[in-house]
Amino acid sequence: MVKKTKNTKKKLVDINSSPKKKVRLVDIANQFNLAVSTVSRILNGSPENIKASKETRKKVLDAAMELGYITHKIPVKYHKGVRSIMIISHYPEEIFYQKVISAIERIFRFKGYACYLSYTEGNSKQASELVDTLGERFTSGCVIFQNEGEVFTKENKIKLEKLKIPCVVVDHHPIPCPSFISTIELDHEQAGYDIASHLLLLGHRQFVYLGVPNVSSSLERRKGIEKRLAESGLKLDPKFIVNIDGELNMQLSDFFLSLFSKEKNPPTAIIAIHDLIGYAALNVLENIGVSVPEDVSLASFDDRVEMVPWMYDNFKTPLTSIRHPIDAIAKAAGNELIERINHPHRKSNHVRFKGKLIIRDSTAKPNQSSISK
Repeated sequence: MVKKTKNTKKKLVDINSSPKKKVRLVDIANQFNLAVSTVSRILNGSPENIKASKETRKKVLDAAMELGYITHKIPVKYHKGVRSIMIISHYPEEIFYQKVISAIERIFRFKGYACYLSYTEGNSKQASELVDTLGERFTSGCVIFQNEGEVFTKENKIKLEKLKIPCVVVDHHPIPCPSFISTIELDHEQAGYDIASHLLLLGHRQFVYLGVPNVSSSLERRKGIEKRLAESGLKLDPKFIVNIDGELNMQLSDFFLSLFSKEKNPPTAIIAIHDLIGYAALNVLENIGVSVPEDVSLASFDDRVEMVPWMYDNFKTPLTSIRHPIDAIAKAAGNELIERINHPHRKSNHVRFKGKLIIRDSTAKPNQSSISK
């Protein structure tokens, strides 16, 4: 067993006091009369594979931190005094995430944590590099906004689980969802159910769904729509389900031109996965001479008009949409992460919030001549 002595403490101070001297594994190994290979395995997160007591492993890790020996594999519980949060998002221009991130930052600052923000730009390699920096910067915890799975690749899930840094995912969660992360998001299934209920109440019976492939919110919103339709003895026709995976305006233009020229009784309502696709659809429909809501109703999710007020003045027909409770989502994400940081063994949590249906002029009762018999 290694005994703590004044000489040991003095050596630690002497090494750390010389800014020109780079700390090496051998320096730490010499402190405790251990083999360099043993110290290396301890610092690389594999202490279970070596013959060393828990007390010795703790002293090695503490010494490494004190001396400034940096390795991203040092477990988060040894990041003494660190109060920093890393926020990983995909695109900086995404207004919804800007709003949530801003609200989350306020919560963390109030709690005494510093935040630093990094973007994946939808690139899985860039996301992997950001995951590597989590431990290198001795991060207390991480909030993740991902696009289509670029953060939670198989390799990154292994890294994150090994680092044991508390993680909270906001909005698009990975499928399947790893057991070590918490999720905070809109109840997307309920949102889809509510949009469908509104359109059914107006008298619509045949819908188009504009989704995005392999995104959890798109799948869940569609599930809610299908659930509500099934309760009314209806269903989404597969030929009216469109997954937007290419050039947005071109894909929408081709689809709508075919829909309204070839279908004898085209659907009277369109539901878009989010407002960006919804407003693109509105623009394409107007360009091909299809009027909203006179010819077809159009509804969406995320309520960008509320987040970007100038949009209201720049579109002739603002969309009926589901509004996110942004402040509630941000507060829940911040509090959940801090709880996970303060209680490392706390189980992950999954919180869903109900959105608010905002009815605008893009939805109306269908023309009787347009209703499929």
